[in-house]
Amino acid sequence: MAAKFNKILIFLSILFGTFYLLLLLSSYGTVRFDIMEIVNIIKGDVTGVRATLYNQLRLPRVLVAFLIGAALAIAGDSLQLTLKNPLADPYIVGISAGASFGAVLSLVIKEYFGLSINMDFLAFVFALISAFTAYFISRKGGRISVTSLILSGVIISFLFNAAVTFLVVFTWRNIISLHFWSLGSMSGVSWSDFYKMLIALSIESVIYLLFRRKMLILAAGEEHAVTVGVYPERVKTIVFFNVAFVSALCVSTAGLIGFVGLIIPHITRLLFGTDSKLNLISTLLIGGIFLTACDTLSRTLFQPTELPIGAVTALVGAPFFIYLLKRKAGISNG
Repeated sequence: MAAKFNKILIFLSILFGTFYLLLLLSSYGTVRFDIMEIVNIIKGDVTGVRATLYNQLRLPRVLVAFLIGAALAIAGDSLQLTLKNPLADPYIVGISAGASFGAVLSLVIKEYFGLSINMDFLAFVFALISAFTAYFISRKGGRISVTSLILSGVIISFLFNAAVTFLVVFTWRNIISLHFWSLGSMSGVSWSDFYKMLIALSIESVIYLLFRRKMLILAAGEEHAVTVGVYPERVKTIVFFNVAFVSALCVSTAGLIGFVGLIIPHITRLLFGTDSKLNLISTLLIGGIFLTACDTLSRTLFQPTELPIGAVTALVGAPFFIYLLKRKAGISNG
């Protein structure tokens, strides 16, 4: 009973802490805002240039960062459960790199051939291609080892990142624009991006809830899943479509952002366990506030110069990835 109470207390702390941190983080930037000033702007009591700046630039950026962080965290949790692999993540598996290539390809096709193909759609197509390619390359004897999945993801990421580099340099002759597609940025996001990501996160969350029980059964082993009537390949296909869909929208909105889907599910499971009804909301909130904090650092550390947000997440995620890899190797050897 005490353990359940503690979990509820932790969850409430995360919930209320998230709202406060969103207000606090939105106050930092080239132009600083006071917390009470932000509250009055949101209430509509304050107007003018500063209110317009906050409402049209700062607020949508903070909210889009939150939604993308939440979406990537849930995507990572879905992959880790379904593939029974603690290192699975849209970035590491190569899904994000495929989406990045699709997004850039849509721009190239429009510029060179005058054909307008929806960026989100083409990003989704190549995210799916990279997801299933990594899966089939790493699958041997009905199992997917940690090493095989990582190597497959690295190969696919290198391939698509090289293709993105070629397309960007060949088309625009501008290496600076590579920063967006290779390391990510929240600059330039708008309210339309917020609504797009809100819909994407809602769809992803519904699918996650519908298949959560089956993903947990898969995490216990495919043989066990079959005996209780769960079809592993069907569940994996749906999860891959879901992850590819949301990863494509994240990449086309903010470029490549790694390690969010790797780190956050582990933090959530550490706090609440694997099979908890609080997992989805907690993963969503922690993932959202994590990426919002990273974005705040990226735009304030070296202002007025902006650090790519992917560089900040990599500084946190890479050591965590090494730790998980060493821990997994230690368990396997022990």
